[in-house]
Formats: sequence, structure tokens, C-alpha cells
Amino acid sequence: MSRRRVLNIPSAVSSEPDDQDDEGVFGGDYEPGQYALSTRETSAAGGSVVAELTGADLSTPVTVAQLPTPYDVAETVTAPLTEHERGHLAVCEQALHGFRKSVVVAGKALEVISRGRLYRETHCTFVEYLDDVWEIRKSQAYRMIEAWPVAAAMSPIGDINEGQARELRPVLQTYGQEAAVALYRQVKELRGDRRVTAADLAEARAVLPPPTQLARPDQVRDVLTVAAAEGRAPRLAPPAPQVPAQASAEHQADQGGVSQDEVDEGAEAIATLEAALAQQRQIYDRVGGGVLAAALLYDPGRGEHLRRELRQYANRTAYRMRDTSEGQEANDA
Repeated sequence: MSRRRVLNIPSAVSSEPDDQDDEGVFGGDYEPGQYALSTRETSAAGGSVVAELTGADLSTPVTVAQLPTPYDVAETVTAPLTEHERGHLAVCEQALHGFRKSVVVAGKALEVISRGRLYRETHCTFVEYLDDVWEIRKSQAYRMIEAWPVAAAMSPIGDINEGQARELRPVLQTYGQEAAVALYRQVKELRGDRRVTAADLAEARAVLPPPTQLARPDQVRDVLTVAAAEGRAPRLAPPAPQVPAQASAEHQADQGGVSQDEVDEGAEAIATLEAALAQQRQIYDRVGGGVLAAALLYDPGRGEHLRRELRQYANRTAYRMRDTSEGQEANDA
């Protein structure tokens, strides 16, 4: 069996922390025509079969929608590939040829080849196929296979790499797709113009409460906002503004000689109010949906006491947040 050196994908394994492997396993840029399918592959597959099955043109990059849904073929099957299977193999290999950095396309293509055992005419095992055709390790291929459904779920927000998908996968499995999307969206919002890394997503995942404490997936947004404001997720906190010394002096003059300590105290006060608002939103969400009725049914005395306490602290909060300037103006008059 001749060795076909088609593509050398560098390893994604790295001993460096945080962002070192964020680019995933897809190193290098694809150049058109550099990895064209061999004559044997294109003739065996037949362009008409591929077009009929997927709508894909082998001369152009394949999209994830054009790839077949992964399906299982038993190990006991030794028969040659059918015409449809050869078409599936051709379009999957074309996807891998032109993958660039798409974890969605490459991962799904590998899963179709693996589960459908589309390698069986030329190789005994999937591992042999990976080594002979793509020169990648089994662990690397399965990381891509595990990552592609996560990347597909995030695609409406933006493309993610294998490292980012690895951190989001536990969120998707434990909290569901809506929560995973909400987490990624909020991390992007909190990071602003800064690039979202796998380390950012790992930090966000670490501050999530148990699934039973989230009434709705969109509450992930408030959890991350509070964690960033309280310093429990420092990577998600906004960068400290760089104020030139001259500008700072001018600002103090404009404000009637406001000291730097007072400026710092004001910034901390804003962060406190933002955190309080996020917590207030959580409280509002958690006490709805029949919670009070259920509490009064279970323990009327305790339920009524808690209701009074909530009302009391809500009134106290409203009193503290009143506009004191109006009262001061009235006293001055």
C-alpha cells in the first residue's frame, strides 16, 4: 500500500498554559490547488454522485451543511464501499483538504469517515487511515470530532477554534446549548475589543453555579457580570482606563479639584452598583413563577416572614437610592 502524504496537521498538544493552543490544530494556510484530490479518488467517487448527495462541488471548499450526517457501520461489515459511501468519503476528504481553520467542517468530516468506516477499502483501522493519509494522531482527531458540534452551535455568533470549543463543551453538556451560547456571547461582550481565548472561557465556566441554581439559561449573563464586577473573573473585567497625567490634572481642575482618591472611590462605587443591579435581576427572576405560593403552602409562617423581609429590604434599597439632590435643594430654598 503506497503512502499518500496529503496533509501534515501540526499537533495541538502543548505544555504551555492559557492561550498557547488557542489556534487549535489547524496550523498553516491552505493554498488553492495545493491539496487537490487524486485522480483515483475523483474517478472512484464520481462528481455526479457527490453533487447528488451533498450539492458540493469538489473544486470548491465544502461547507458543514454539505457533509452527510454521521452514521454508524458495524465492524463486521467488510463489503466494499457502495457508490453512496464513496461519494461520502470523497466529500469528507475534500472538506479536510480545504479545511483552513474550520473545526466544524474538519471535525464533522472525520466523524463521518470514522463512524461510517469509510476507510475500510484502503485501511484496516481508522487510526491507520489517520496516520497514513493525514499524519495526525488519534487523540488529535477525536478532539476535533468532539469539538465540531460545539463550534456549530456557536457559529451564529462567530467562528471558534478547537481550544475554545474544548472549554465550551462541558457547559453545553451540563447546562445545555442555550446556556453555552449565552456564556460565549457574554464573554465576548465583557471582553469588548479584546480577543476571546480558551482561558477566558475556562474562567467563565469556573464561576457558574450548579445547574439546579439556574432557573433559565440566560441567567448565565448576570452570573458572569457579577463575577467580573466582584473580581472573581478578572479576565472578564474591563481593562483599567489609562489616563495621562496631564488629562487627569485637567479633569481634576474641571471638577473643582477632585482628588485621585475620590476618582477611585467613584469608580468602585459604579462597580458596586453594577453588581447590585445584576443581583437584583437574579432575585427578581428567582421569586417569580409561583415561588411565593409554593412557599406559603409549604410553610405559611416562614413564607410570610420571608415575604415581609424581602419587601422591607426592597424599601430600604429604594430609600437609599432616592435622589437626595431634590431634598437638598428644597432645604436650601
